[in-house]
Amino acid sequence: MKKQLTFVLTSVMAVSMFSSVALGKTSSNFTDLSQLDAATKAKFDAMISAGIFDGMTETTFGLKSQMNRAQFAKVAAMILELPINAGLRVSSFTDVSTYDQANGYALPYIEALKTAGITNGVSDGAYNPAGLVTKEELAAFLIRILGKDAEASHKTLTDGSVSNWAKGYVALALNLKLFPETIGAFEGLMPATRELLVTGAYEAKQQYVPGKIALVSAQAIGASKVKVWFNQTVDKTKANLTLSKGTLHVPVTVTWSDDGKSATLLTSSTISEGEYTVAISGLDASTVSRNEVYFRAQAEQVTEINFVNPEETIANSSAATIKVKALNQYGETATLGTSGFTAIVAGSAPADFKKDEWGNLNIIANVKMSQMNEHLPVTVYVHNSKLSAARSFKVGNAPVLSFIEPNKIIYSNMKTRLIEVGDKASISLNLFDQYGNPIIKKQLDLREVTSKSLVPVVSPENPSLEIVKAGTTLGTTDLFDENGNARFEVRLTAKPLKESTHKITIYSEAANAMVSVDVN
Repeated sequence: MKKQLTFVLTSVMAVSMFSSVALGKTSSNFTDLSQLDAATKAKFDAMISAGIFDGMTETTFGLKSQMNRAQFAKVAAMILELPINAGLRVSSFTDVSTYDQANGYALPYIEALKTAGITNGVSDGAYNPAGLVTKEELAAFLIRILGKDAEASHKTLTDGSVSNWAKGYVALALNLKLFPETIGAFEGLMPATRELLVTGAYEAKQQYVPGKIALVSAQAIGASKVKVWFNQTVDKTKANLTLSKGTLHVPVTVTWSDDGKSATLLTSSTISEGEYTVAISGLDASTVSRNEVYFRAQAEQVTEINFVNPEETIANSSAATIKVKALNQYGETATLGTSGFTAIVAGSAPADFKKDEWGNLNIIANVKMSQMNEHLPVTVYVHNSKLSAARSFKVGNAPVLSFIEPNKIIYSNMKTRLIEVGDKASISLNLFDQYGNPIIKKQLDLREVTSKSLVPVVSPENPSLEIVKAGTTLGTTDLFDENGNARFEVRLTAKPLKESTHKITIYSEAANAMVSVDVN
């Protein structure tokens, strides 16, 4: 499907971006701009004050300096105020990588330009970040800003110094006076200077006319999340957004931004590799100039693995827990299950390997027979990838229940307090040993953990509140739910006479915690 390359700037951005009110530095701060005429200085002042450009040094702007394609991508994205996914770690271009020390910083800007239809790279899926920006490439960029691709396709140029693909762009850019008049050949393959980029972008702004509502761009910002941007505020009460992959409709839940200029689409399953379309409907067709936008999504990839145990020591136990967090290219906890990883503990498979409710990978290691102060090597591999992480843990003493962390209270009535007789507040607990590592049900069942007694107490006392499983011992299995989480409930047994807040203190021999339950 041929993508539209039209890109529309918002009128608000156009005013603010090119404001001639100088904030901080101006052209007068740079010695190589001193000889410019007043009109040209005004253009530079607008770009400098908007933060789009700064000097190469404190006193030199670099008027005739060239820009490579990585630098160009960042400047172009800032000029257009494109949405930037700063957490993006994987590029759709084969030669763009965060590991590139010279140009890796530009990855999210390059992807933003591609999403907006400003660039498709060079050839064979490459962007060539270290390559210089040519004059003809700059001409194409400026014409696309103005949304005049169709008009450029009808233009001709006899100048042999311009590549065939760029002749229409260059011809139209010269007609619109985006570039100064050229005597002789345009020399389209010559590198563009910073001066040409500044003045050309400024001239393009002058010819921009605010248009109708348009879908500007869309991109995946999470494994199950797509963000969509508009050129102006949209009536959220009328607009309907849909997502599709080819002919397949993808169900989404839509959340609009407060200003109505963007929306987030949450999918029920992870986004797969391929071409997607976001479409808007429900608005008066005469007020919309672009009702579809296309983007290419990548399948979720694990890009980082981190051990998250707070210390280098784990307890001497048959069920010591080692936590690993796997992150995807969006900086989120990866949705990939344990079947996509291999865990090795001291050269063998762990006693158990599973995911917890927060998405962490839990490696259950049997170190009961290990001697104190020995070291236990642990390695995690990602299947179909070279990515791995390794860490060596010191074996310490037997686990002691040393810290209790209550989770968020969940009320059965879906409200924030107990109201009717029978309403319950469910409170789950995270239990930790002296090394800050989780204590799990198996350790308690085997009586490996000392200080196991746990008693919730209500203060002030209230006969209308009943604590289910009060006074039990953590070694009993009925304290744990089907996911193996320690949990108790506070239940309302009689209609209260007034509003009140009750503190529930959970006591053990070596630790305690407190939560508050509201009663209406």
